[in-house]
Amino acid sequence: MKCPFCGYDETKVLDSRPASNGTSIRRRRE
Repeated sequence: MKCPFCGYDETKVLDSRPASNGTSIRRRRE
């Protein structure tokens, strides 16, 4: 499944948490 905020694969977002803009944080909060 793709992350609706950044468009990357959800696993990659949760794994690397690359964004300093808080993308991964927003993803986790929701």
